[in-house]
Amino acid sequence: MRWLGACAMWVSVVFVIGVIGGSPAWSQQADADSETARQLEKDEKTDSESVKKLEDIVVTGKSGMPGFEIRPQKTVIDVDDFSSIGGDKSNIQDLLKTQAAVDFRGTDQDPGVDSIFLRGFDAKRFVAAIDSVTVQKTGGRKSSNIVDYALLPTFMIKEIEILPGPHSALFDSKSIGGVINMVTRRPERHETAKPDVSLTSSYSSYATVNMVGTGSGSIKNFTYDAAYRHYQTNGYLRHSETDIETVYGRVGYLLPANGFVTVSASSSDTDRHVAVNNPGGEYGDYDSSYPATEDGAFDPYQEPTWNGESYHYRMDLEQPTPIGKFKIGAYTGKDNRQRAYYEDMGDTEPSLMNTDWWQKGGKLQDEIEWSEHHKTTIGFDMAKLYDEGLDDDKTERINKKGGYLQHRWGILDNVDLTLGGRYEAVKIWVSNESRGELHNSSFDRYIEREWDEFVPKFFSTWRMDDMAAWLRDSSLSAGISKIWRAPDYHGDYNPQGRPAGAFLEPEHGMGYDLIFNRRLFNDIQFSIDFSFYDINDFIATNSAYDTASDYSDYKINLDEVYRYGVDVELNGHLMDKLSFYLAYSWQDFDNQGDEKAAQTELDQRAKHRLSAGLRYELFENTKLMLDYRYQSDEVTQDYTELENDEYYFQEVEIDAYHTFDAGIEQVLWKQKGPIEEASLNLYVKNLLNATYYETSGFPAADRTVGATLRLSF
Repeated sequence: MRWLGACAMWVSVVFVIGVIGGSPAWSQQADADSETARQLEKDEKTDSESVKKLEDIVVTGKSGMPGFEIRPQKTVIDVDDFSSIGGDKSNIQDLLKTQAAVDFRGTDQDPGVDSIFLRGFDAKRFVAAIDSVTVQKTGGRKSSNIVDYALLPTFMIKEIEILPGPHSALFDSKSIGGVINMVTRRPERHETAKPDVSLTSSYSSYATVNMVGTGSGSIKNFTYDAAYRHYQTNGYLRHSETDIETVYGRVGYLLPANGFVTVSASSSDTDRHVAVNNPGGEYGDYDSSYPATEDGAFDPYQEPTWNGESYHYRMDLEQPTPIGKFKIGAYTGKDNRQRAYYEDMGDTEPSLMNTDWWQKGGKLQDEIEWSEHHKTTIGFDMAKLYDEGLDDDKTERINKKGGYLQHRWGILDNVDLTLGGRYEAVKIWVSNESRGELHNSSFDRYIEREWDEFVPKFFSTWRMDDMAAWLRDSSLSAGISKIWRAPDYHGDYNPQGRPAGAFLEPEHGMGYDLIFNRRLFNDIQFSIDFSFYDINDFIATNSAYDTASDYSDYKINLDEVYRYGVDVELNGHLMDKLSFYLAYSWQDFDNQGDEKAAQTELDQRAKHRLSAGLRYELFENTKLMLDYRYQSDEVTQDYTELENDEYYFQEVEIDAYHTFDAGIEQVLWKQKGPIEEASLNLYVKNLLNATYYETSGFPAADRTVGATLRLSF
């Protein structure tokens, strides 16, 4: 691990140089660069909203590697500007993997369900949102089932915002690890009736095919967007085929003062097979065309599948008015999943579990800009989440309501302060029955639990330009906010059907972030974030240990958990044609008590993660790309829920690994006939054919070769 120590030392050296200045030559360069940047900022004021608004100031305006923008309170990835290896803009996991704080646990063949950890927190402790509205459902039922990243309308995403920590009152209070907010493209008026059309087709190893077609246009103030995606793969592992088809449509109307209203709908049909052992356990047969695997939950004869359908509908409105900018986002939807497999050799009918989820909710927000130095945001959000109840009918399981008020105040020209508060009320219904019998005779069939809490938020940024010449384009930010999360997830309140939620209490505590941002020289941006979270009553799974007959300790509240973290980001241009990014994350979870459950609950994440990349413009229309990722070793516990209250538990040790991806992006031509631009992306993932493992314990994909062709009309 000498290289890791050297890397850490290098990061420390860069930080020290950035803070204390260095030679006069550097100071003179900083002055010159600052003047250039300030002039650029002045020239862009009419075009860039991020320069107009106090909350979006980035010290020197846009700079750094194309596609990345480091701001004091968030990192923004521009989907169009960032060149990803693979070239498929609908695969947002390729963009998120550039961030070391994002732990992607899916596969390149299928991003999967709840396959992202943020700052070491899983899907129930961070927010994934589309246009600031949280994506959620009750979850549970043979898997976590909160967010299926393969089904999101990623082809409509313009930007991805990554907010660190729990410091925004505008989002669900489960945002302990932070927020991943996917911002869709705004509807816009087209100068002609001709629609903008894009066709993307890719093919890679394991017969993986991804075809995406999008179109958007307008007729006067009426706008429309449509998209179709078909994805299929044979998978790297035996019996891991996937086939997904998604149809999306949106219509809208452009309102005065740059407002709009849209209505959208999407439908997805998903066929997923589940990887099996190879050779197949005691009945063992071996297929040499797939890697050898063992110790999984299923053997080949069981032919496990996990199919489903999803329907989602949404309405969005944004309208500036004399009393603020109003935003409304409302949604409703239904998801179905069918888990099927043969229990015994020779069975003619598979065991089948059919589950439906329903969800509806929305957000109403008003953003009032009183002056250049004062802006108030007030809003309300709610969600009602349902699944199949005891009588196989639609049953409300979670009811959440939240109200928030946040004010940003420019106290001084170089200091701004954001104070906010969020009030959240949560009600859940815990099932206490299985096969007609009560788990706990002290309760009825459904156990109602209800909590509410006021959650204050604080974030402040001090721009240090006026302190000294060597502190030009530097800022120091601090976030201090309360943490609070109720057990509003099926895997907490009804894990494996047990009424654990009857005995749980909400998590609560404090979160602290100290963030230093600086433009080092030229356009190279540097950021380091020190974080500490103190979480009381941390909810943990205790089922692997002795549990009471009434399931009162099937899930438990750990007394107190500390989470320490350091996140480092660095990006910019080394030369005019050579840009780079570097992101390093270290984290450590420390249980302050002696509960056995803490070992399996808190140890299941890597302490060190490193992402780095280079982009070199070899010629005017030719770009070379290289990405590197490192993850230290981790131990995780995986389980599969079987029938008859049986569960397959497996502890998986994942060794540290390094991977390299390489690609070349070539613009073939521009403005040729009806084609405005044609580009080809050739790539190799896992270039050195490293051997490493997924969190399931099965080997991850070996070297993958592919090509993506993109046509714009």
